[in-house]
Amino acid sequence: MKKKLTIRDIANMAGVSHMTVSRVLNDDSRVSSETRARVLSVVRAHNFTPNPKARAFSSNKSRIIGLLVSDISNPFYAELARGMEEKAHEYDYNIMFCSELSVDKEQEALNFLLKAGVDGLVFASVRLNDSRIERLIKESFPLVLVNRELPGHACDHVVCNNRKGARILMKHLFGLGYQRIAIITGSSDLSTGLQRLEGYHSSLREKGIAIKADYIVQGAFDRETGYNGTRRFINLDERPQAIFAGNDYIAMGVLDALDEAGLTVPGDIAVVGFDNTHFAAHRRINLTTVSQRQYEMGAIGVDILIHSIEQAKTDYQHHVVLEPLLIIRESCGHRLQAAH
Repeated sequence: MKKKLTIRDIANMAGVSHMTVSRVLNDDSRVSSETRARVLSVVRAHNFTPNPKARAFSSNKSRIIGLLVSDISNPFYAELARGMEEKAHEYDYNIMFCSELSVDKEQEALNFLLKAGVDGLVFASVRLNDSRIERLIKESFPLVLVNRELPGHACDHVVCNNRKGARILMKHLFGLGYQRIAIITGSSDLSTGLQRLEGYHSSLREKGIAIKADYIVQGAFDRETGYNGTRRFINLDERPQAIFAGNDYIAMGVLDALDEAGLTVPGDIAVVGFDNTHFAAHRRINLTTVSQRQYEMGAIGVDILIHSIEQAKTDYQHHVVLEPLLIIRESCGHRLQAAH
């Protein structure tokens, strides 16, 4: 006998979530006319009629939330996920993780979570031109962005004030007497990379210091970018006095390159990071950095998402911006300056 199609089968063929199919079948007004037409076209083509038990089952919650991150090996995401997981457990929900190791894998990761029947999604690594979000918003699918935001999109998000965090670090370095400050950060295709670079630029302008292209490196938020960028800086005729790493993971690559070159931190070059991941406080690293309060960020994001799921209300009106906190340790050279 031919296998009877399920709502999930229809969802896969229409390229939407099973929840969206259920909403179309129940004449829910939250589904866009374009999505409704696409789903109904598949329904008619296959003469699909859900039985009452299947329809009732399809409306049940899986009590699973999907989390998409760019690189689960980055310690920032581990702390973020811990905050999410502990908050989710308070509501008797579970977290399903997917790591998007490349742009090509992004849609694949999202499809996997939607097919798994997650009730909502947390995106921790969206790009500024990420079309997936707009499509989910049109479907009124419960989602929240953490760590990143999409200006111009009505979407729930929980982020750190990245521009302010960068300005706090720059002000601290200026206060220690540094003028030649370089930056290595993530791509401007990411809100975090763009906003931290903007904070760096505005700080230099306010001090009347010229912005030097040779002192700016943008790449990925990873250790390799920090290493390669630092190798470039130390070969300059006038190398920087301090390096602002766009996150702590980049800072690790910076420290690797400086150590390899026989340069001391902070004696030869000062280093600051961004995130305050757990290894930043290690006595051999002692990294001055900015805390994004990532545990809190994750917990707040899940709290917002679960309320949207439970109330079946996705109005995307929650925009939370956390204040960054400066964490001063040895790598910036504040003790050296005090000794003088």
